[in-house]
Amino acid sequence: MSIPPSAPLLTRPRKTRFIELLRTTPARTVCPNFYLLAHANGCAFRPHCDYCYLKGSLWHVPIDSAFDNVARMLADVRRWIARDNLETYVLNAGNLSDSLAFEPIRPAVQALVEEFRAASAAGRRHTLLLVTKGGVSECRPLLEAAPCPNVIVSFSVNCAEVARAHERGAAAVADRMDAARRLKAAGWRVRIRLDPMFAGYEYGSIAGGIRGLAPERVTLGTLRADPHLLRVVNHGLFGALAPPAEPGGLARYPLDTRLDLYRAARAGLGGVCPVGLCEETRDVWEAAGLNPAFPSCNCAE
Repeated sequence: MSIPPSAPLLTRPRKTRFIELLRTTPARTVCPNFYLLAHANGCAFRPHCDYCYLKGSLWHVPIDSAFDNVARMLADVRRWIARDNLETYVLNAGNLSDSLAFEPIRPAVQALVEEFRAASAAGRRHTLLLVTKGGVSECRPLLEAAPCPNVIVSFSVNCAEVARAHERGAAAVADRMDAARRLKAAGWRVRIRLDPMFAGYEYGSIAGGIRGLAPERVTLGTLRADPHLLRVVNHGLFGALAPPAEPGGLARYPLDTRLDLYRAARAGLGGVCPVGLCEETRDVWEAAGLNPAFPSCNCAE
């Protein structure tokens, strides 16, 4: 089910827990497990990106909504920060929704940052990961706050042509990069996701822009789709992808196509920072010249 672009954005209380451990699937992919902060379902950017995986994973959700029982969410976050011996210390607020897009109707990010500022002061390693396709406007709550070492802001970007065609509801790529530069200059930890790259497009310009930004790490990914997304999105966008190689796997470009995209992007980045791949297996990391034993990707510490 696809939510119409005209459907309203709502706030409502969340009745189930806000935090749970998310294990990467398929298990063979070199992706870290992380804790998920379920602060919203869906995305406030309209229209949704053409390829968005939430169209498949949130097909049963009738409308985009943010959870407004923020005090309970913050209490859950404090309890999580107090825990030791965790499998991972990353709390990802960008898995079921853009981390910042709902701020105008349900402010929460500044309060979250303060919880992690207290964690930093107490010597805790627990880290909040914000993932966004937002620009300067969406990042205003962060720009108005002091940076926090236990908070990472990760921008998903693309080449401008792909963004104009397939990410029409999100901030323009130039706006996202401007926000990333401002946050980095202010002292925030900034990461970049160049994902999903599309075959047939030129990525040298955006790779050069990322190189000038010099984020703490970059994660590369190519267009992909899980089986359910293939069923619910039928506008031909995924026509060039090969079917999943295993049950529950992802449809992807052929390996040579993906490697060409990864190599071109890495050449443009010029070794400015560590680089990882998103949702790829060990053999692909190795073929791309990367070490899967020490993955430096978006959701890792």
